[in-house]
Amino acid sequence: MMRKPVGVAFAALLCFFALAGCSPRPKPVVEVEGEVTYDGQPVPNGIVSFLPEGRSGRPGGGAVAKGKYRIYPEAELAPGKYRVEIRWPKPTGEKREVGYGQSPDVFAEGLPEKYNAQSVLTAEVEAGMNTVNFHLEK
Repeated sequence: MMRKPVGVAFAALLCFFALAGCSPRPKPVVEVEGEVTYDGQPVPNGIVSFLPEGRSGRPGGGAVAKGKYRIYPEAELAPGKYRVEIRWPKPTGEKREVGYGQSPDVFAEGLPEKYNAQSVLTAEVEAGMNTVNFHLEK
């Protein structure tokens, strides 16, 4: 009967634990959904952007439709604090000539800058499903 040296078995066990500790940890899955209203009315369309506070993390966002939005896990938001920007391209009622008789609508930002370019909105999200509503006032 042949015996393996204890040193070889110990080295193999040490390598196993070292490799197990180095495997990448799965990223926490974050989803966000909620409502967006302005002056008590659902925002009909637009975009919600979550911008990480600080230097770590990546931005993510989703479309607003009929006052509701959702940010899916594919956006790879990390748990943490975010500055939030909401944009609503509101039709002005004007038309723009672009040739061939086309007259597309002219849009302008429908929300005050305090909700987008100079946003005061924030949110903190955790792993899993988060509900974050934005009831914006004039």
